[in-house]
Amino acid sequence: MERRSLESFTARHHLDSRSLCAQILEAREGAIAVRSAEAATDNLTRIIEATLRLANRKGFAAMTLRELARESGLSLGGLYAYIGSKDELARLIQSWVSRTLRRVMAHVLEDIHDSHARLASAIEAHLLTTEALREWFFFLYMEAHHLAADERRQAVAAERNSEQIFADIIRQGQAEGRYGGMDADIAAGLLKAMLQDWYLKRHKHGERGLDVSAYADIVTAAAEALLQASDKTKTTTHG
Repeated sequence: MERRSLESFTARHHLDSRSLCAQILEAREGAIAVRSAEAATDNLTRIIEATLRLANRKGFAAMTLRELARESGLSLGGLYAYIGSKDELARLIQSWVSRTLRRVMAHVLEDIHDSHARLASAIEAHLLTTEALREWFFFLYMEAHHLAADERRQAVAAERNSEQIFADIIRQGQAEGRYGGMDADIAAGLLKAMLQDWYLKRHKHGERGLDVSAYADIVTAAAEALLQASDKTKTTTHG
């Protein structure tokens, strides 16, 4: 598999806050009355990045819109031109995190058919996406329990959707005789936990001298070992 650098991957898939904010504004065309798309993108980027900083410092639940206005450098009235409430802001971040991950994963995997290559590529793509947008993913994971009920359900559904990508690859590998008979959904959940560990405890992995590419190799090797050993594990457990 061709190794992707974080920089080239980020540029290819437009994985930076400003690019995502431009996509958000394009999707919400007409909902925000602005004179300049460039200025609107700048302002929404300031709002989102200020939200992520404040949430990291004091928690999203404790953050007020007045504090957000000060942190972003906008007036309170200017802030309301882009978001109507904290709940709307949380929905915006949640929906675009999950939408972006789905988009990138689908694009990376569309021309890869071998299950082994699909698994390795999916792991690498997931890790590179979360590395490029680490603050967005960290926010969603840490603040999910503060979201309103509908947003919590959507966050859970988004996590299951990404797990489903891995479960489908595992089932393909099982059908090809490459992997053992471990429950694909359980295996995908275990794999997802390893992937989340990268952006939740990145300092720990950094202290071990790992970068995102090295961690991708480790997770891929661990997943392959787990899946290939699953029949033996099942036999041992029930024997």
